Amino acid sequence: MTMDKFLFGVLVMLLVVVLHNPASNPIANMYGPHFLLFYGFLITVTLLVSLWSVKHDSTASLPLPLVPSNPDPYEIAYLRGGENEVTRLVIFDLVQDGYLQINQDRIERSLDYPAPIHLSAIEREVFNWFSSPRSVGEVFQSSLPVNVKKHCTVYEQHLLNDQLLFPITAKEIAKRVAKTGMFIILGLGGYKLLIALLKGNFNVMLLIMMGIISSIILAIISQPPRLSQRGQAYLKRLQQTFEQFKTQVFPSTPDGTEFNILLPLALFGVDTLTGTPYAEFRDFFHPSGNVGISGGDSSCGSSSDGGSSCGGGSSCGGGGGCGGCGGG
Repeated sequence: MTMDKFLFGVLVMLLVVVLHNPASNPIANMYGPHFLLFYGFLITVTLLVSLWSVKHDSTASLPLPLVPSNPDPYEIAYLRGGENEVTRLVIFDLVQDGYLQINQDRIERSLDYPAPIHLSAIEREVFNWFSSPRSVGEVFQSSLPVNVKKHCTVYEQHLLNDQLLFPITAKEIAKRVAKTGMFIILGLGGYKLLIALLKGNFNVMLLIMMGIISSIILAIISQPPRLSQRGQAYLKRLQQTFEQFKTQVFPSTPDGTEFNILLPLALFGVDTLTGTPYAEFRDFFHPSGNVGISGGDSSCGSSSDGGSSCGGGSSCGGGGGCGGCGGG
C-alpha cells in the first residue's frame, strides 16, 4: 500500500464517522483535551507519512551508475542545481574565454570578444542575453535560466533515464499525500472548531494554532527533492571521485581542455574559486558567503534543501478544557 492510499483510508474513516451524524458522533462529542491528543496524533502521523513519501523512493536499492572518466560539466551542474547552476557555469565559461567580463558589480560583453560563431547553442543563448551590462540579480530573476533550461532537456532526459532525478510517479504520490494530509488537518480541525463554536465553547486558540502550524509544516516538508536517493548518492560519489580537483583548480589541462576548471565548479560550486585567479567570479555570485548543500552556494538561485522549525505554547483550563474543543 502506497502512502497516499494509507492517508486516503484514514480520511475515509473520518468521513464515515462524521457524516453518519454530523452533530453527534464520537469526534463531535469527544472531550476537549482528548480530542487535542487525537488531533495531535493524526497530525503527527500525517506529517511522518508526508515526510516518508519525499525521503524514500524506489531508486534507493538500485546500484549506482559508473563514474565516467570525462563527465560533461554542464550535465553535472544540471544534476547538482538545475538550470541555475548551468547558467552560472556557462557565464563563467564565457568569462574565461573572453566573451564576457566582470566590471564592478555587473557582467558585460568584453570589448574585443572572439567571434560568437564558435559558441555552442547554450553559450550563444547566454551571450546574446548580455546585450547590455547585467547585475547578478538580473541573471536569476529574468528569463535567462528558463531559456537555458530549454537547452538542458537532453541532460534532464539522460538523468531521468538513469533515475537520478526524483521519479515522476513518486512526485505524484507526494502531491496526493500532501493534498490528502492537508484535507485531514484542516478538515478535521475546522469541523471540530465549528462544533465547539456551536456549543458555545470559544477557548479554541490552541486548536487553531495546531491546525495552522501543522499545515505550514506539511506544506514545507511535502516538497519533493530534485534528486532521487540514487541521484543524491551518485552526486556524492562524483564529488568523492573528483575531490582532488576541488583544491587543484587550473585554467586548463595539459591537452588544452577546460575540464579541470569547469568540473570542480560544476561539482562543488563557486566556493572552489576561492584563492584562485577566478576569485572575482566567486565574489560576484557569492557575496554573502553562505554555503549550501553539496559544497555549492545557496545564493543567487542555487538549489538547496531547507528546513523549518515551529513551536508554540498555550495554557488553559476549566470548562471544556485545554482548547475547549466542544467536549462534553
